[in-house]
Amino acid sequence: MIELLVTSFPFVLRVMYLRWRSLPITLYNVHRALFLWFVLALIVFFAVFYYYPKSYTGLVPFRTVPVVAETGGTVTEVFVKGGDHVKVGDPLFAIENSSELAKVDYSQRKVEEVEAAMQAADQDVETAAAALDAAHAALRQAELALADQRELHSRGSAAYQPSQHERAISQRDARSADVEAAKSSLETAKVQAKAVLPAQLESARASLKQAEVELDKTRVHSYVDGTVEQLTLSVGARAAQAAMSPALLIVPDRLPKENGRIVAGFSQVSRTEIYEGMAAEIACESNFNIAMKNTVLPARITRIQEPISSGQLAPSGRLMEPAERAKRGQVVAHLDLVHPEHQNLLVPGSGCIVQTYTTDLKGDLEGSVTAHVIEALGIIKAVGLRIKAWLGLASGIGLAGASH
Repeated sequence: MIELLVTSFPFVLRVMYLRWRSLPITLYNVHRALFLWFVLALIVFFAVFYYYPKSYTGLVPFRTVPVVAETGGTVTEVFVKGGDHVKVGDPLFAIENSSELAKVDYSQRKVEEVEAAMQAADQDVETAAAALDAAHAALRQAELALADQRELHSRGSAAYQPSQHERAISQRDARSADVEAAKSSLETAKVQAKAVLPAQLESARASLKQAEVELDKTRVHSYVDGTVEQLTLSVGARAAQAAMSPALLIVPDRLPKENGRIVAGFSQVSRTEIYEGMAAEIACESNFNIAMKNTVLPARITRIQEPISSGQLAPSGRLMEPAERAKRGQVVAHLDLVHPEHQNLLVPGSGCIVQTYTTDLKGDLEGSVTAHVIEALGIIKAVGLRIKAWLGLASGIGLAGASH
């Protein structure tokens, strides 16, 4: 419409001339002006629609985190309600945990049992060490008695008795065996105290930790900062473990670098004209207002997604039919607002019109008069965007029914 008005000046000038000359206005008198009007309108239409791609599928994206129970059970407590803001670690809801508590208590008792056994094992080591010392003392006594018998024999004393000598040898051998047995008992006690029981203690502590982890799963916490939405849980309900039917959703707080992000889809023929750094304006439905204040916001394209979604392949049991992909995919562009102070004006999920502007033509046209004319035509799209936003507000249907 605006293009027709802009290019109508040949016809308007011709009509004004005929009126000034008091000549009748007939089709014959204005046919050249009408033809020139048609040619100019065609040129302007082509230049504007080709060099200034527009998208009606822009949106303000945001993420959601579905929250499900890590273990099945009956809900016993719900700590949040819809609209609450939660931080990392805040409890969301709790599940019946008597079984997990019993396992924790049992594991704790096992740890205490092994710790008590370790204390007893330390006492056993001390007892075995004392028994070894006593065996060494008895061995020394037996060796002294044997040495006395050998001394009497060597001197040919009448006090020497062969039976006493044999008994001393037997006692010495018995005491040597007692020493070896005491050493073995001491080593066994040390192995029990320093290796076996510590390993059992670590195993018991690992079982306790596992039981505590299972107990902790019965109280679901938030892993992100965000706002609770779509809370469907109630006390007594069964907590679902499937991500397809979450207990609630958390909308994470948008990071500063995401706060002014808009995503838009352009027709594939626009791929040759849109580029990173390209100037653009966005008008989101949630910002429409009669005064047009903060309705149209400046932005720039920061990234263009290379793959086009309609061409993706997924493994299936049948070959792909290209005819099934008759609906062409879009070229997806990511835009960021130019002014950070506008970021808080964007409502997550809002639909937007995205109008791009060619401000720096490259190639054969660079620096030419034609390039400057094409760049000046951006005012037509800027005015058209504002009219579109105002009509969307006045009609009450926003961007409904819009096309590329």
